[in-house]
Amino acid sequence: MENINDIKIKLIQNICASENSYLLSSLLKNFESKSPNIVAEPDFIYESEKPMTEEEVDEYFKEEKIILPDYVMKMIEIGMDDVRNGRVYTEEEMDKMDEEWLK
Repeated sequence: MENINDIKIKLIQNICASENSYLLSSLLKNFESKSPNIVAEPDFIYESEKPMTEEEVDEYFKEEKIILPDYVMKMIEIGMDDVRNGRVYTEEEMDKMDEEWLK
């Protein structure tokens, strides 16, 4: 383990070389507070984020009933019928059609 003087010298060198104002101001704030928890995240990171209650989570993720217009439902049914009856193209077939179309 390094001795305290080596640590101080390295710390001073890194402070002098740093251009990161956030890091330097955080370091200064920690030294001024003489906080024993010097590596703790700043409080302001989570200021806007309070944990959701279980009820809020349920409300946020509840399923909404979506009613589609009749013409959209008809298009979906036609597509499903095409799939059931094999009226579909493979990706390779689509790529080949794209190549032909782009010529």
